[in-house]
Amino acid sequence: MAVADANYRISLLDIGAPGRHSDGGIFNASEIGKRLQNGMLSIPPPRPMENGQALPFVLVGDEAFPLMQYMLRPYPRSGRLNRRKNIFNYRLSRARRVVENVFGILSARMRIFRKPLIASISTATRVIKATTCLHNFIISEELKLPHTQRRYMTLNAHERQLRSTGLEDAGTFNRNRPTKSSTQIRDDFATFFETTSAVPWQWEKVLQNNF
Repeated sequence: MAVADANYRISLLDIGAPGRHSDGGIFNASEIGKRLQNGMLSIPPPRPMENGQALPFVLVGDEAFPLMQYMLRPYPRSGRLNRRKNIFNYRLSRARRVVENVFGILSARMRIFRKPLIASISTATRVIKATTCLHNFIISEELKLPHTQRRYMTLNAHERQLRSTGLEDAGTFNRNRPTKSSTQIRDDFATFFETTSAVPWQWEKVLQNNF
């Protein structure tokens, strides 16, 4: 399990969850999940936005993740969503593509991930740690260069897809009932995306349901 930043670098990495546990709550049982829940990751305090409202730093996930104070997930599509909620889901999907593209970049640049990794647990762990460190180092160095001079993470990096690699989706995590504060945080972000932080193209995307 990995957490990535906006520059495709892996910020947090948890290796070794046994297989797919659709009901096992992999995220909550992981070291990342435990430290987040216990407030042990030194997350910065909420920061005031352009409209003056302070919003917290959060992780973004898809429907498989629980909605928590530090984790945003989309509004359920089971019911009819209003424009504000659809805009939120669109903006969240754009942010989620970053971590999806991280694995695409890794598999494209680190050939060992282009097929299932056949190795002992200890060897596989070392391979993942080594390639992650190398991935982060190269990106950090390339960020100092103009886009035209970057070779590892090119301009079309956002178009990379996770296809036919040895990397798998972790499945569905335990969905705890969201707290009132977590739902309010999501609503606050939804309002922010619809008003102060609106981008010109989001209206057409939402109208066409093209996300």
